[in-house]
Order: sequence, then C-alpha cells, then structure tokens
Amino acid sequence: MIVIVLTALISSKAFLDAELLNSVLDMSNITPYLGIITIIYFILGYFEYSLLYALTGSTVSKPEDIQSANTPVAILAVVGFYLSYFTMMNPTSELNLFASLFPISSPFCMPFRIMMGLASGVDVLISIAILIITILVIAKIAIKIYSNAILNYGTKMNFKDMINMYKDKQN
Repeated sequence: MIVIVLTALISSKAFLDAELLNSVLDMSNITPYLGIITIIYFILGYFEYSLLYALTGSTVSKPEDIQSANTPVAILAVVGFYLSYFTMMNPTSELNLFASLFPISSPFCMPFRIMMGLASGVDVLISIAILIITILVIAKIAIKIYSNAILNYGTKMNFKDMINMYKDKQN
C-alpha cells in the first residue's frame, strides 16, 4: 500500500502540472484523521473479506475448485464497491448513509463520506461497531465450518451441509 501511494505521489509531482491536479482533486480535505480512519477501515475490510474467503475456501477439497467457491465472495466485494461508488454521485442520499453502515460497503464508502464532511463521529463509531460485529460473526461461523470441513473426508460439502454443521451443537 505504501509503495502504491509513494508511486502515485512521485508520479503526480513529476508528470502532472500542479494546476491540473488542483483542478481535479481538492486536497484540502485530506487530514491525519481521515488517514487514520481510512487505515482502520482498510484493516477491518480486509479482515471481513479474508474471513469470507477463508470460509468459502474451507469448503473445497481440491485447489482447482477454489476459484468457483470464492465467486460469491468476489461478487459481494464488487456489489459493495459499486454500491459505495454509485452512492457517491448523490452523497446526501439515504442510500449513501445505508452504504456507509452496511458491512460489505462501509470500508469503501465511509472514508469518502468523512472526506466530504458528511459523516459525524457517531456515524463513524456506529459503522465501525457494525463492521466489527460482522467480523466477529463471520469469524465464529468460519471457524466452526473450517474445523468441521477439515475433519470431513469423502464427499464434497454443499451449502446445506455447511448450515447443518454450524447448527450442530455437539461440535
């Protein structure tokens, strides 16, 4: 991440006219608070999606099947990104508020709402709390299914088997 940011900064200083950059981007809203919040959302979003990928990856028996098993999570990530992307076209809408609180899109949406000055501290705390609770729920489910899937020999597990395994209180 640091290499990407440094490359962008060096490239913008070396190849872009300062007037052009100022007309396109308003850098006055970039603050240390925004940087810290963005890093927090990056870490929490990474945890959320990595747990989802671990959950789906634990259900396959062959490495060749990982891509098809992870397709639903990839679709969720794209939906979350585009939900936040399209709500930025109307930043004061209620859909934008929903996207900043909804766990699959909040890592993408909330830093932009903060940068635009639309999110209060309470909104940020509520969004982070929802994201942390979602991560904990996904972690609990992923750990339970992963531990059962590792011990599963033989037939491939389907979604119904995963739900039944999670509901089983004996494991």
